[in-house]
Amino acid sequence: MIDRETGTVWTHLGGDAVQGPLQGARMEMIPMPQMTWADWVVLHPGTLVLSPDTEFSSRYRTPRIGAFNPREARFGDDRLPSNALVVGVEVNGQFEGYDIEDVRKSGSVVNDTLGGEPIVVVYDSATRTGIAYSRDVNGRALEFYNASGQRLELRDRETGSLWNREGRAVEGELAGAAILFVPSFITEWYGWSGYHPETALYEPEP
Repeated sequence: MIDRETGTVWTHLGGDAVQGPLQGARMEMIPMPQMTWADWVVLHPGTLVLSPDTEFSSRYRTPRIGAFNPREARFGDDRLPSNALVVGVEVNGQFEGYDIEDVRKSGSVVNDTLGGEPIVVVYDSATRTGIAYSRDVNGRALEFYNASGQRLELRDRETGSLWNREGRAVEGELAGAAILFVPSFITEWYGWSGYHPETALYEPEP
């Protein structure tokens, strides 16, 4: 990516300026949970919807996420297939990839520690959302689990409070509290491991 104002080149995966006048700067990463329109509009009833009829419509394309591409297979490492989907997480300069199949098999919720920070990694197969949050709430590390066998229902074991996909408790003792987003998103393994060759790969307990 290149910005029009300075001509600086930015990485699309981490938001780092790697060449140009702003080299060394970094864009702030914001959470981007995927969810159904029905769920989103309940949370944000005043949402505006982008019209597909724009002057850039000729550039739109349908992405093929997770589909094998021999050109992409040259990047990254062989711990996973190149186009396997992972939730890539960064905390305090440390990186880890969480294979979404492993997260799904773990009940769609993985409690872990990365960069000294207790985190929870969540994958919702219904909406294909993969995201991570800090588990720290007022100095206490909560343990989360999926309370539903049919869909994602994120609750903490300590209080049984219900948390939404935006990391906010909406029901129970902790209603109104929020867990902080940590930089995370779903991406293909070749890109994540290529940009971050030092990345760890989550291995579920047998």
